[in-house]
Amino acid sequence: MRTALGLGLVAVLLTGCQGEEAGDVPTTPRALAWLAADLLGEPSRATKDRDAAEEFGSAGIGTELGYGQQVVLSVGNDLPESLYDCDGADTDRMDGCEETEDGVLMWEDLEPEEDPGVVYVVVPKGDSAVLMFGSGPDITGDPRDLDLPVSVAEMFEIANDPRVDVTTTQEAVDGGRDLDFWGEPDL
Repeated sequence: MRTALGLGLVAVLLTGCQGEEAGDVPTTPRALAWLAADLLGEPSRATKDRDAAEEFGSAGIGTELGYGQQVVLSVGNDLPESLYDCDGADTDRMDGCEETEDGVLMWEDLEPEEDPGVVYVVVPKGDSAVLMFGSGPDITGDPRDLDLPVSVAEMFEIANDPRVDVTTTQEAVDGGRDLDFWGEPDL
Protein backbone atom coordinates (compact mmCIF):
# COMPACT_ATOMS: atom_id res chain seq x y z
CA MET A 1 0.00 0.00 0.00
CA ARG A 2 2.81 2.43 0.86
CA THR A 3 4.59 1.59 -2.37
CA ALA A 4 1.52 2.33 -4.48
CA LEU A 5 0.95 5.63 -2.64
CA GLY A 6 4.63 6.52 -2.99
CA LEU A 7 4.61 5.74 -6.72
CA GLY A 8 1.44 7.77 -7.14
CA LEU A 9 3.05 10.75 -5.41
CA VAL A 10 6.18 10.42 -7.57
CA ALA A 11 3.97 10.35 -10.71
CA VAL A 12 2.14 13.50 -9.59
CA LEU A 13 5.43 15.27 -8.84
CA LEU A 14 6.93 14.26 -12.17
CA THR A 15 3.84 15.41 -14.04
CA GLY A 16 4.06 18.74 -12.24
CA CYS A 17 7.71 19.11 -13.19
CA GLN A 18 6.96 18.32 -16.83
CA GLY A 19 4.25 20.98 -16.87
CA GLU A 20 6.65 23.55 -15.39
CA GLU A 21 9.28 22.60 -17.93
CA ALA A 22 6.91 23.41 -20.80
CA GLY A 23 6.36 26.94 -19.49
CA ASP A 24 3.57 29.45 -19.83
CA VAL A 25 5.39 32.50 -21.21
CA PRO A 26 4.75 33.43 -24.89
CA THR A 27 7.56 32.13 -27.11
CA THR A 28 9.76 34.53 -29.09
CA PRO A 29 12.07 33.88 -32.05
CA ARG A 30 15.03 34.64 -29.78
CA ALA A 31 13.76 32.16 -27.15
CA LEU A 32 13.60 29.47 -29.86
CA ALA A 33 17.18 30.31 -30.88
CA TRP A 34 18.30 30.05 -27.25
CA LEU A 35 16.55 26.66 -26.89
CA ALA A 36 18.16 25.33 -30.08
CA ALA A 37 21.57 26.49 -28.83
CA ASP A 38 20.86 24.85 -25.47
CA LEU A 39 20.35 21.52 -27.22
CA LEU A 40 22.80 21.77 -30.17
CA GLY A 41 25.40 24.29 -29.13
CA GLU A 42 25.79 27.85 -30.37
CA PRO A 43 25.03 28.39 -34.07
CA SER A 44 27.12 30.65 -36.29
CA ARG A 45 24.10 32.98 -36.56
CA ALA A 46 20.40 33.24 -35.81
CA THR A 47 17.68 35.55 -37.12
CA LYS A 48 13.92 35.79 -37.10
CA ASP A 49 12.46 33.34 -39.62
CA ARG A 50 10.23 34.54 -42.44
CA ASP A 51 9.45 31.24 -44.22
CA ALA A 52 8.31 28.31 -42.08
CA ALA A 53 6.42 30.45 -39.57
CA GLU A 54 4.17 31.52 -42.45
CA GLU A 55 2.87 27.95 -42.65
CA PHE A 56 1.06 28.72 -39.39
CA GLY A 57 -0.55 31.90 -40.68
CA SER A 58 -0.05 35.19 -38.94
CA ALA A 59 0.58 33.64 -35.52
CA GLY A 60 3.65 31.58 -36.41
CA ILE A 61 6.89 32.17 -34.52
CA GLY A 62 10.22 31.07 -35.92
CA THR A 63 13.96 31.41 -35.97
CA GLU A 64 16.54 30.61 -38.65
CA LEU A 65 19.86 29.23 -37.47
CA GLY A 66 23.21 28.52 -39.12
CA TYR A 67 24.79 25.16 -38.27
CA GLY A 68 26.69 24.45 -41.50
CA GLN A 69 23.22 24.21 -42.96
CA GLN A 70 20.17 26.44 -42.68
CA VAL A 71 17.93 25.18 -39.86
CA VAL A 72 14.53 26.74 -39.29
CA LEU A 73 12.60 26.13 -36.08
CA SER A 74 9.02 27.38 -35.94
CA VAL A 75 5.95 26.90 -33.76
CA GLY A 76 2.35 27.94 -33.96
CA ASN A 77 -1.27 26.99 -34.29
CA ASP A 78 -3.20 26.26 -37.48
CA LEU A 79 -0.53 24.26 -39.29
CA PRO A 80 -2.23 22.72 -42.34
CA GLU A 81 -3.49 19.27 -41.40
CA SER A 82 -1.98 17.90 -44.60
CA LEU A 83 1.45 18.14 -42.92
CA TYR A 84 0.49 15.90 -39.98
CA ASP A 85 0.84 12.62 -41.89
CA CYS A 86 2.21 11.12 -45.08
CA ASP A 87 -1.22 10.92 -46.72
CA GLY A 88 -1.54 14.73 -46.87
CA ALA A 89 -1.89 16.54 -50.17
CA ASP A 90 1.19 18.71 -49.49
CA THR A 91 3.41 15.64 -49.35
CA ASP A 92 2.88 14.97 -53.08
CA ARG A 93 5.99 17.00 -53.90
CA MET A 94 8.11 15.11 -51.37
CA ASP A 95 10.58 12.39 -52.35
CA GLY A 96 10.12 10.64 -49.01
CA CYS A 97 7.87 10.66 -45.99
CA GLU A 98 7.92 8.57 -42.82
CA GLU A 99 5.59 8.70 -39.85
CA THR A 100 7.81 7.91 -36.85
CA GLU A 101 7.16 7.68 -33.13
CA ASP A 102 8.84 11.12 -32.84
CA GLY A 103 6.71 12.84 -35.49
CA VAL A 104 6.54 13.15 -39.28
CA LEU A 105 9.73 13.21 -41.37
CA MET A 106 9.55 14.41 -44.98
CA TRP A 107 12.24 15.26 -47.47
CA GLU A 108 12.86 16.62 -50.95
CA ASP A 109 15.89 15.27 -52.78
CA LEU A 110 18.59 17.32 -54.47
CA GLU A 111 17.65 19.01 -57.76
CA PRO A 112 21.04 19.53 -59.46
CA GLU A 113 21.86 23.18 -60.14
CA GLU A 114 18.55 24.25 -58.50
CA ASP A 115 18.08 23.09 -54.91
CA PRO A 116 20.19 21.01 -52.48
CA GLY A 117 17.05 19.39 -51.04
CA VAL A 118 15.21 19.91 -47.77
CA VAL A 119 14.47 17.86 -44.65
CA TYR A 120 11.21 18.60 -42.77
CA VAL A 121 10.13 17.51 -39.29
CA VAL A 122 6.59 18.04 -37.97
CA VAL A 123 5.63 17.37 -34.35
CA PRO A 124 2.03 18.00 -33.24
CA LYS A 125 1.63 19.33 -29.70
CA GLY A 126 -2.08 19.45 -28.90
CA ASP A 127 -3.49 22.63 -30.43
CA SER A 128 -0.07 23.69 -31.68
CA ALA A 129 2.76 22.13 -33.68
CA VAL A 130 6.46 22.43 -34.39
CA LEU A 131 7.73 22.62 -37.96
CA MET A 132 11.46 22.40 -38.58
CA PHE A 133 13.40 22.20 -41.78
CA GLY A 134 17.02 21.94 -42.72
CA SER A 135 18.64 22.68 -46.06
CA GLY A 136 22.13 23.21 -47.34
CA PRO A 137 23.90 19.86 -47.70
CA ASP A 138 22.73 17.73 -50.61
CA ILE A 139 19.81 15.45 -49.74
CA THR A 140 20.29 12.33 -51.83
CA GLY A 141 17.94 9.91 -50.09
CA ASP A 142 16.61 9.14 -46.63
CA PRO A 143 18.17 11.91 -44.49
CA ARG A 144 18.50 9.55 -41.52
CA ASP A 145 21.22 7.80 -43.53
CA LEU A 146 23.12 11.01 -44.37
CA ASP A 147 25.85 12.76 -42.39
CA LEU A 148 24.14 16.13 -41.88
CA PRO A 149 25.41 18.97 -39.64
CA VAL A 150 22.09 18.71 -37.74
CA SER A 151 20.81 15.15 -37.87
CA VAL A 152 17.18 14.08 -38.11
CA ALA A 153 17.48 12.71 -34.55
CA GLU A 154 18.65 16.14 -33.32
CA MET A 155 15.81 17.86 -35.18
CA PHE A 156 13.29 15.56 -33.50
CA GLU A 157 14.98 16.12 -30.11
CA ILE A 158 14.49 19.87 -30.47
CA ALA A 159 10.95 19.61 -31.85
CA ASN A 160 9.87 17.28 -29.05
CA ASP A 161 11.37 19.39 -26.25
CA PRO A 162 8.38 20.57 -24.16
CA ARG A 163 9.88 24.07 -24.00
CA VAL A 164 9.61 24.36 -27.80
CA ASP A 165 6.00 25.40 -28.24
CA VAL A 166 3.87 28.55 -28.50
CA THR A 167 4.61 29.05 -24.81
CA THR A 168 7.93 28.39 -23.16
CA THR A 169 9.84 29.05 -19.93
CA GLN A 170 10.85 32.44 -18.61
CA GLU A 171 14.43 31.12 -18.66
CA ALA A 172 14.23 30.65 -22.45
CA VAL A 173 12.78 34.13 -23.03
CA ASP A 174 15.39 35.72 -20.74
CA GLY A 175 18.19 33.70 -22.36
CA GLY A 176 17.03 34.78 -25.81
CA ARG A 177 17.31 38.48 -25.01
CA ASP A 178 21.11 38.51 -25.03
CA LEU A 179 22.41 36.23 -27.77
CA ASP A 180 25.88 36.93 -29.17
CA PHE A 181 24.94 35.09 -32.37
CA TRP A 182 21.64 36.97 -33.05
CA GLY A 183 21.46 39.24 -36.11
CA GLU A 184 18.85 40.86 -38.25
CA PRO A 185 17.76 38.96 -41.38
CA ASP A 186 19.16 40.07 -44.72
CA LEU A 187 16.59 42.00 -46.73
